[in-house]
Amino acid sequence: MSTLQPVNLPEPTDEGRFNAIDPLDGRYFDPQISRYLSERTRITFQAHIEAALAHALAEVGVCSQEVADQIDTARFKIRAEDIAEEEKITKHDVKAIVNCIKRELPESAQPFVHFGATSYDIVSTAMSLQLRTAIRELVLPRLQLLQDTLLELTDQYAETVQIGRTHGQHAVPITFGFMLSGYVSRLGESMQALDELAGSLRGKFSGAVGSYNALSVFVDDPEAFEKTVLGYVGLDAAPASTQIVPAEGYIRLLDELAITAGIMANLSHDMRNLQRTEIGEVRERFETGQTGSSTMAHKRNPWNFENIIGMWKQVTAQLINANLNISSEHQRDLTDSASARFYTIPIASVASMATRLQGVMSKIEVDTEAMQRNLHLTQGAIAAEPLYLLLEKYGHTTAHEISKELAHEALERKISLCEAAAASADIADYWAKFSDHEKDLIKNPETTYTGLAAKKAHSIHAAWKK
Repeated sequence: MSTLQPVNLPEPTDEGRFNAIDPLDGRYFDPQISRYLSERTRITFQAHIEAALAHALAEVGVCSQEVADQIDTARFKIRAEDIAEEEKITKHDVKAIVNCIKRELPESAQPFVHFGATSYDIVSTAMSLQLRTAIRELVLPRLQLLQDTLLELTDQYAETVQIGRTHGQHAVPITFGFMLSGYVSRLGESMQALDELAGSLRGKFSGAVGSYNALSVFVDDPEAFEKTVLGYVGLDAAPASTQIVPAEGYIRLLDELAITAGIMANLSHDMRNLQRTEIGEVRERFETGQTGSSTMAHKRNPWNFENIIGMWKQVTAQLINANLNISSEHQRDLTDSASARFYTIPIASVASMATRLQGVMSKIEVDTEAMQRNLHLTQGAIAAEPLYLLLEKYGHTTAHEISKELAHEALERKISLCEAAAASADIADYWAKFSDHEKDLIKNPETTYTGLAAKKAHSIHAAWKK
């Protein structure tokens, strides 16, 4: 037997993405997502809050405007790498930021960095601002691009008839645009909720236990001072806080992100199923050189839709993490410090999902011939619903049962339901009462029995296009 050499584990290098543990920083790395959600960005937002504090201190005369301006300038000079080195000494991330800012200042300005603040006056406020910014500048624009694509498809296929399916079985006809319009509406409502929830995130500047102890020594109205600090960054104060902003606002936002991800996954499930060989109504466009399987060369796998479904699972998994952070003992414990750092993961994932789904939906290939073929697959048995309702209209007392029998007979004999109904002695007297239009509903349900599907698709398109 030959000898297989052992695994040679690679040494980490400075090329970050191939050293990443989280796939969002490796396989799915996106520089724009990193710009909003990285550790470097987290530090930037925290330094931004330190600068806002300095300007508020100048407003109430605790320090001069010159000092505030010096602190505001100094925070642009600090580097994440230097802060990481400083934290090895301080064993405290915020103190490391404060020390690095102070090094960029004259001695006269140094005392006023972080003056009157507790760490989470900075951390909680910065996190709220960072998450709000990421939702509004990163996630929502990407979702809007997806929404625009779905709107175009809804309009284009509003009247393209497709069989509706319930429990994986043929139900009654709809249109492909009608199917997509449901996702337009659901996604639009979730986008509105995300915007509102991001806008409701709060900051704080209420001190070590939330009762403004330190500030009360230096300013006449600590609550007004808190409002001033937060006003610089466009946040409102939490109505009540301890050392931290209560977790509920973050949890509600992350819950809605999971809903948004779920809607995208639901659409992906539908599109993936419509690509089944036996259905074949849509296809992901295959690019030159693309491979579906490493061994089965004929395959064109719906891999993008499956990726989106997979990403949704881990977004949903983060809800457990977020909801467990609702409890913080007394006025503060540190059990949420590490876990809250993962709040960026659902945001990054939803942004990634939106871009991938928009990309594949913008290139989707719709096979209208396959839709027609599948519509006629049961030879009109899908008209069993209008048949039984019309029989009831004309007084038949067991209309559902007889319609079921006729539909099953037609399927077994491979004839149309209309043929079976017209030949049935049991309903002959009732069938004779059907108008030509009513008989046409049974004869050609694929074109005559589509309800308001097209109209609904058009109206939803018009509503959300605005």
